[in-house]
Amino acid sequence: MLNKISIKTKLLLYGISIQTIVFIIFSYTLYKSLEISTIDKIQSTLNIIIFDIRDDIIEHSSDLINVPLNEEDEYKYKPLYIRIMEIKQNSLLTIKSTNYAKDINIDFLKIKNMEKNKTYFISKDDYLISQMKITLNNKEILIEVATSSYTLEETLENLLYLLGLITPIILILSTLGANFILLKSFKPIEKILGELKTIQAQDLSKTIEGRGSNDEIDQLTDEINSLIKRLNISFEKISQFSSDVSHELKTPLTIIRGEIEIGLRKDRSNEEYKEILNSCLDEILIIKQTIDDLLFLAKSEQNSKPLQKDEIYLDEITYEAMKELESFAKLKNITCKCEIIDASHIEGYEKPLKIALKNVIKNAISFSNQNSQVLIKNYIKDDKYIISIKDEGIGIPKDEQEKIFEKFYRTDKSRNKDLGGTGLGMSICKKIIQMHDAKIIINSKENIGTTVFLVFKIK
Repeated sequence: MLNKISIKTKLLLYGISIQTIVFIIFSYTLYKSLEISTIDKIQSTLNIIIFDIRDDIIEHSSDLINVPLNEEDEYKYKPLYIRIMEIKQNSLLTIKSTNYAKDINIDFLKIKNMEKNKTYFISKDDYLISQMKITLNNKEILIEVATSSYTLEETLENLLYLLGLITPIILILSTLGANFILLKSFKPIEKILGELKTIQAQDLSKTIEGRGSNDEIDQLTDEINSLIKRLNISFEKISQFSSDVSHELKTPLTIIRGEIEIGLRKDRSNEEYKEILNSCLDEILIIKQTIDDLLFLAKSEQNSKPLQKDEIYLDEITYEAMKELESFAKLKNITCKCEIIDASHIEGYEKPLKIALKNVIKNAISFSNQNSQVLIKNYIKDDKYIISIKDEGIGIPKDEQEKIFEKFYRTDKSRNKDLGGTGLGMSICKKIIQMHDAKIIINSKENIGTTVFLVFKIK
């Protein structure tokens, strides 16, 4: 049942329950305390009276009948019942009394066992009784003073009446106060909920306004805004990824469809079919490379590190990247040369860094002139470890040198497309280099060549 009601109502019910329990415990404690204190006060009064009577008896030891028993008027304590008795062998003989209540019975055995000159208190029926046994003229005398328990009962009844009257009022007032506090406390939360309902997945630029009080509500608001910001970034990346994929895959898919439709128009020779299939295969390879590149970029843009850092020897990884592209260079009639002037190592991600190096070297090979050379150098300069890749190719126009790091940008679109490029290589390369706290610098002149510098800090 409680699962179906709001937290605010639950807190109110819990508060009322706790207050009720606390007030019951408080009332019971107050009741018992008042009862004990009232009984203690009555017993103290009876104790004083009984000692006063004992002194009077000692003073009138020769004539006990004339002992004055006017304590009721003297102490202004009513009702007060007093009697003096002689303890015989098997009975009690009343010597003198003041209208002693007849319904007060005495346990003779207990009286026989009582210590002398010590006050005993008993509660019997509707009376509170004090007793004392003394020895006078070789006789055992019992002094007994009693009073009605009406005073105690009246006091306790008044307390119960007062508690019965006050309890509902206190509970009502405390419930109203708790409800007011809950309404004030939950108002900012309800405001946040209202603002959250207006935020749609299509527009996550909106944030929740804080109160500026720097309390828990403001901290919650800051965390929600931070979450919305992260979601907005994630959705933008997803949207951008989808847009990039659809943009880049549209052309090769259209080419594949066109090639297949041409092949199906009429019967063709085996050579023609092979040519169509080869063309489709080339486009499929471009699609695969595009998807792989886009996935790599999407992963690299996450905040968390994709891989664990290892110790990387830059001279070795440079040489390996060049050797893996030698066969590709031979197809283009390009010679690759690697000069390791200085060797060094860094902490980084080996596989991604090799991908970046291969992208730069592959671009150098792809855009070099026939029968030219790609020169790769590793050296230290100004406390920096530098890998330079120099080609003798078409070069990059000065106004386009910064644009080559944009996704899908090609300096020479027709030639780049013919070479199977996706326009993502340098964008990937920049991401990887930034992951290593390094820089990538382009120095290029049209129709002369391009040199790419990868600059790493020496630690």
